[in-house]
Amino acid sequence: MPQHDAKKKRFYWIEGVTRREVEKSLNDQRPSLFRQQKPRRTLVVVGAISIFGLALNAFVPGVKLASYLEVLMLILITGTYFKLRAAVRHVSDAPDELLDERQITMRNAAYVVAYRWLTFVSLALVLLLIAAEDTKLFGWSFNVDSEDLSRCALAFLFLAAGLPASVMAWQLPSEVFDDETGNRPNGALDSRHKQS
Repeated sequence: MPQHDAKKKRFYWIEGVTRREVEKSLNDQRPSLFRQQKPRRTLVVVGAISIFGLALNAFVPGVKLASYLEVLMLILITGTYFKLRAAVRHVSDAPDELLDERQITMRNAAYVVAYRWLTFVSLALVLLLIAAEDTKLFGWSFNVDSEDLSRCALAFLFLAAGLPASVMAWQLPSEVFDDETGNRPNGALDSRHKQS
């Protein structure tokens, strides 16, 4: 029995999830607001605005205001990140052994789209930093210092971590619940494998 409990509690370090967390999420039959596409997309937009706001926080005048905004953006980013992971039932972070073939295909397709976007954002960021070297635009000085770079780097890391779940949340259709039983007869992320 203890070996079975240890297997259920296994933590996947690279993915950042536990076996129990993924299985519980995949088999959750309770209706949730974030099982619907429109609220999930709203969450994705809030997360994107927060990440963009963190990057732009480098240009906010005044250290006190900038620090308050930075803390607010970090709280919003962290909250939306964990909520998005739960909204897609942790499929975006789950290892292959916990998913069926259809879920693996959906997750991998989301990663392809996410990292295409990440490539474009990386290129735009590099070009912006090259062009911004001691440049004035619309009266703003874009002389980049190390503190500004650290905020941009932090925003970029949050983007890289959250983009797969965001893409998956954006693309997934709303889950349909049976009115009588409350079960998901045709949910997009139904767990079709047996629990171990």
